[in-house]
Amino acid sequence: MNLRRVPEHLQKKVIKWFDYLWMTKKSSDEEKAVMACLPDKLKAEIAIHVHLDTLKRVEIFQNTEAGFLCDLVLRLRPVLFSPGDYICRKGEVGKEMYIVARGKLQVVADNGRTVLATLRAGSYFGEISILNMGELGNRRTASVRSVGYSDLFCLSKQDMWDVLQEYPAARVRLEAIAQKRLRKYEKSPLENGKRAFRQAGRQTNRQTDRQTIRYIQTNS
Repeated sequence: MNLRRVPEHLQKKVIKWFDYLWMTKKSSDEEKAVMACLPDKLKAEIAIHVHLDTLKRVEIFQNTEAGFLCDLVLRLRPVLFSPGDYICRKGEVGKEMYIVARGKLQVVADNGRTVLATLRAGSYFGEISILNMGELGNRRTASVRSVGYSDLFCLSKQDMWDVLQEYPAARVRLEAIAQKRLRKYEKSPLENGKRAFRQAGRQTNRQTDRQTIRYIQTNS
């Protein structure tokens, strides 16, 4: 990096990034190679067992069909953000939604200083723009920034709609919840926005858990 004349502050950021990857063992090429060799059904089975706790904490996916969850898990892509990174900014075109797996993020006002809400494991955001809800359509309704290192699951708009085409009941539920969250936010972005974001990671659903396990056992 010195040969490329990379600024010192960027060099430190890169070094810290690799330190975090090493500590969390996210650079395991062996694990990726093994997963690549597995058939799709077995990948789904492993992914459901590994990520079930995260998915069942996400309000928007609760009370949906087990098959919907299984199809969705295969579309999730893990992403990592550094301290201070913006995951999205208000007004941008939304092409993904995110689920927080680990870490802490802040929903910030236009000035970048006022914190509207804090997001932790189980929280989600971005569903309003990829479902084209509200007056802003596919535009982001808020800016979200990573406090420390944050592990998220990313779901693209195209993948979401591909799965929803097969599960119309899930689409109705997701749109209803997104519309409800949008109305709360529009009433008072500062107060109700905080409450709406905080509620995202609090609920769990044992019924979804049981349905998913039955689906795996039936299709194994």
